[in-house]
Amino acid sequence: MKIITIGTCKGGTGKSMTTFNLAGMLAKDHKVLLIDIDPQCNLSMNLGVDVTQQGIKTTADIFTGNAKAQNIIYKNPLEYLPNLDLIPSSILLTATELNIVNIAGREQIMSNFILDNQAVLSEYDYILFDQNATMSIINQNAFLVSDSIVLVTDVSKNGVLGADLFIALWEDIRNRLRKADNVKAFIINNYDKRIGLAPELLEYCQEHEETKHLLLNTIIPYNARIKETELECTPINKKRRAAMPQKVYSQVISELRERGVL
Repeated sequence: MKIITIGTCKGGTGKSMTTFNLAGMLAKDHKVLLIDIDPQCNLSMNLGVDVTQQGIKTTADIFTGNAKAQNIIYKNPLEYLPNLDLIPSSILLTATELNIVNIAGREQIMSNFILDNQAVLSEYDYILFDQNATMSIINQNAFLVSDSIVLVTDVSKNGVLGADLFIALWEDIRNRLRKADNVKAFIINNYDKRIGLAPELLEYCQEHEETKHLLLNTIIPYNARIKETELECTPINKKRRAAMPQKVYSQVISELRERGVL
């Protein structure tokens, strides 16, 4: 079982969309569990889960200590992907964050949950976390338990600066928590060569000291088929007439395997 968080410190980079499509590709041949810890619940909604239904079990239950894995995992929410399961998110995570601030070992709640539920969770080849663009305590829980963190940026100055910020903030926190460096890869997403500064920003990432060793060679282009995956709740490998985007994601997965992330 490998645990991976798709991270960023800037919103709008396509992080949830990237997580969704990577999970869909991986679920062809592997058991995959998605854990959504973003209070906006975009990933959960991509998988067709109604996070507003009364009594729904979510990641908020993990942080209140009332959760057993078998009770909060939604089995194959997409019927055509039987290997893909989900623990959905909740808007209540915003309040949960405030409630755990003063708890001892607050950054290890998710680690303890995974340890306590090994019998159930060990059936998965991959656990993928999707988070929001902050360094919140809840997100730190995912970063701490992850074997690998994969950063995602769009082609923007703020996106690149967000990656730098993430690396700097997490380095300080992980050193305090005695966690080895687990930022393993950096993906450029939504690359649109029609944007005048796009080539310069790409070159900057390729040469920048903090990112050049993390940057994947494969770049995910801006593509309408990829954008449609969220709207249609259908990962790229299940979309017709999307051969080029599928090839791109296959190449991303190959590179992540070469780096030991997958």
